Amino acid sequence: MRSRTTVLAAAVFGAVLLAGRFAASGAPLDELPASQPPPDQQSLLDSLRPQLPANWHLSQPYIYLRISYVRVFIQDEWRGNPIAAAISLCPESDDGIWDTTRIIRLVMRYHQRDWPPYECRP
Repeated sequence: MRSRTTVLAAAVFGAVLLAGRFAASGAPLDELPASQPPPDQQSLLDSLRPQLPANWHLSQPYIYLRISYVRVFIQDEWRGNPIAAAISLCPESDDGIWDTTRIIRLVMRYHQRDWPPYECRP
């Protein structure tokens, strides 16, 4: 019967060999794409403002997992589908913001709750 330390040592040794094989061979870690730095906050807001209705407001952009998020505050008297409104807020495909980012997520805030994020892409 093997002792616990023998089994533990064998498991650790196997994990070290496995980790060394992936790190040394250049397999999974080297295939990950290099991510771009996030866009400038002001240029991101400037690209969203032209489509923004007069009584709506934008929050300061924040970054989560290298993706830019902007919360859009919708007035309570507005009637409609917030996700459909998010679609119309996305910058045009020829906008300069797409030179610095590939995804912008809009979080629509309506009736004191956040709707699921909508992804804008070029």
